[in-house]
Amino acid sequence: MPSLSPTGTSSMEVGIKVIAENTRTQEQRHVNSGFFTMISVDDSGKPQAVPPLEPGTPDEHRRQAAAALRKSMRQEMEQRYAAIC
Repeated sequence: MPSLSPTGTSSMEVGIKVIAENTRTQEQRHVNSGFFTMISVDDSGKPQAVPPLEPGTPDEHRRQAAAALRKSMRQEMEQRYAAIC
């Protein structure tokens, strides 16, 4: 179950939710979640702009805000790590 959240000019964050299903009972359960940041590149391998994803539903607005928060937290962690190395 992928979901898409904008994160930048050339990147998009893809949220993945993994569901396992017991084939005998058809019972489903959530087993893992994660986020992947994908970068759009041109033919020479350089980042290229992607069209912005405009949220239309409350869920899309929530995903966009959460993606922005995760990006901010990643940047802060990178700065903290750079300061101690």
